[in-house]
Amino acid sequence: MTVHERPTVDLTDEQREQLLRNVAELHTALARFVEALRPQIEAAARAFADLGQQLRAAGLIDADGNPTARPDRPAWQSPYGPPRRRH
Repeated sequence: MTVHERPTVDLTDEQREQLLRNVAELHTALARFVEALRPQIEAAARAFADLGQQLRAAGLIDADGNPTARPDRPAWQSPYGPPRRRH
């Protein structure tokens, strides 16, 4: 058998019917799961959109989501000043 050939499996009619029932049950369960999660996913998407709107309204990000102002100090510099010297 080459890489592109599909393996063949001989199933009885009973096995084939059971397989089809199992696949249908799995499909139904997954569809219910997706529908149960839909409200939470939509709420999270709205919350992120609101957050972006608030950040834009505050002038902290531009329309592309990039920061509008550079920080007042390099990222490595502590806002508390240089570290104390050790003796």
